[in-house]
Amino acid sequence: MAAASALSVAAQPITYVRFNQLVAEKNTSYLAEKYNIDKAAASLQAARVFNDPELSVSYGNNQDWDLQMGQSLEVGLSINPDLAGVRRARIAVARSEKDITEASVAAFFSNLKMEAASAWAQAWKLREGCAVLEKSVNDMQRLAQSDSLRLALGDLGRADALQSRLEARTMKGALLALQADYENALEALSLFCGGEPVESIEGELACPDVLPDESEICSLAEANRADLKAAMLSKTLSGNNLELVRASRSFELGIDLGYSYNTEVRNEIAPAPRFNAFAVGVRIPLKFSSFNKGEMNAARADVRQSERYFEAARLEVRSEASQAYNSLVSSIAVLQQYENSILDDAASIVRSRREGYLRGESSLVEFLSAQQTYLEVMQAYIEARYNCFVCRARLERAVGDYPLF
Repeated sequence: MAAASALSVAAQPITYVRFNQLVAEKNTSYLAEKYNIDKAAASLQAARVFNDPELSVSYGNNQDWDLQMGQSLEVGLSINPDLAGVRRARIAVARSEKDITEASVAAFFSNLKMEAASAWAQAWKLREGCAVLEKSVNDMQRLAQSDSLRLALGDLGRADALQSRLEARTMKGALLALQADYENALEALSLFCGGEPVESIEGELACPDVLPDESEICSLAEANRADLKAAMLSKTLSGNNLELVRASRSFELGIDLGYSYNTEVRNEIAPAPRFNAFAVGVRIPLKFSSFNKGEMNAARADVRQSERYFEAARLEVRSEASQAYNSLVSSIAVLQQYENSILDDAASIVRSRREGYLRGESSLVEFLSAQQTYLEVMQAYIEARYNCFVCRARLERAVGDYPLF
């Protein structure tokens, strides 16, 4: 009993809102992409490390066993203070890389949501197409049964009865193929949900009636797009890399501390008491490599390049937002044409032709032609609604998933 209950719960239709939740929670590609943030955070933590000191220990024996010149034990400590700010620059670079990673993951999720919305719309389109075709198949099957009775009564020719039955079977085959496509579309939705089974979907495609101003759309895109934010952060990263190169080429200083213990020298010619010695030294590297400006020039060129990339990304974002806006405006206009009159006219014509055929006032060919026109109109309407929803999803992605509707 419990198994049957679990099966019924699993078979419940999934709404678009629930589908988006599953994509955010269980999509395997997105979950894998999010690990890049953890890796970047770990790199930032690693960048905070200080320079390690060096400890040295040495033992000396000045032929103490035969000449009795004594023994010595020396301990040294070398410290490399970060006077040039290399650690600070390294942390800044790692922090910028983490910020870019977070923006890139956000952009990845934004693209994923748009792809998921398109897949959902595709499944909806096939579901609606199946519903329309199934209704026509049922109507055609009833008509074929009626024609069989009329043929038996002698009120209809054999050719018309055979043709109506043939049309019913042909449409049934088309319906089976379309249902298979719908099942495949549901399987594609399951893939977006990380393998969560999607048995069916429910709900309609929401298409907006009122749109914001185009200039507002472009401004929102510049303010909210994650990929544009990543391009802007790349400028910061290039600047931080330049500072890191500059700090690495700057003056460095090493400090050495030493302590030695010397045993008593018992040699008769040059005797000496045991004693302790202390030493302090400074290491100053000779930075002849700093005369080579190649690394600095490359870092400066990277800064200028990142600025150009950002400007190109900004123009591309505005253009993409504007194109998505225009596409949505056009798709809404096309959809409204169908909803205002075309659908009602097509349904009225096929209904009138069917009634006329049953009364003997029109031929079967005329009815079949009207029915084919009706199916084409309904398919075009479903396609128009699909296009409107996909254009809406593209516009929402173009403005950085900002809630527009």
